[in-house]
Amino acid sequence: MLRIGTAQVPQTSDIGKNLDKVIEYMEKARREKVELLCFPETHIPGYRVGLLEPDSPVNTNALERASETIRAKAKELAMGVIFGTETPNLGGKPFNSAQVVNERGELLAVHHKSRLTPADARAYAFPKSGPTSFTFKGVPMGVVICFEGFRYPENVRMLAKNGAKIVFHPQCNHFFASMSWKLPVHEALITARAAENTVWFVSANMCHPANNCRSLIVGPNGLVREAAILAQEMLIWADADPDRATHAFLKDDLDEMARALGEA
Repeated sequence: MLRIGTAQVPQTSDIGKNLDKVIEYMEKARREKVELLCFPETHIPGYRVGLLEPDSPVNTNALERASETIRAKAKELAMGVIFGTETPNLGGKPFNSAQVVNERGELLAVHHKSRLTPADARAYAFPKSGPTSFTFKGVPMGVVICFEGFRYPENVRMLAKNGAKIVFHPQCNHFFASMSWKLPVHEALITARAAENTVWFVSANMCHPANNCRSLIVGPNGLVREAAILAQEMLIWADADPDRATHAFLKDDLDEMARALGEA
């Protein structure tokens, strides 16, 4: 078993305040024996769509200091962490990124959001990379950010084909009350990504009165294991058995498919 969690936390335009919230929730999660904790999309700098201006300058030094502080805290607590940030892009818009840090404080991976909404594209650069795989405590995993996990199922399928048992999904949804209609759509897509790939899917949203998606931990059968309360700041966690992520439908394995479908 691996105890995984998400922190549904508010996001501001102040890197220092956002970093303090990461440290606070890493400490809370460690008290609950969480081994790998996921924070929302762009949590450290703040989202450039609705919170910051799209052309706001990148505070490279503050972002680097925040990353160093988080890595040191991960080592201190012996706990892994995934957090949303941004990466400077020489001569252009920054990348919307997520950093993955292991329990020794080592940077395992940096993922750049590869699919952008039209509003995203005003603020962030398109990378040439796709979804990102990594291994944590011997378990194959992957990360996709928000839109690229919601609307592009091939990204999660690619991670599953690469062996991922658990897929993390930092998101930032959202600041516009007119988008409340997305709530059932977003949550249906999250459960679909888990069920169609028979993987654990861990989605971490920010906390805001106009949220249109809860933070969710979904099992490989597509059933929600843990759910945050909409628009409420909170920590959720679950014990995930990687062996339950069988990739049954990728393999056309009739025995595993029967178990996944409840026919066995």
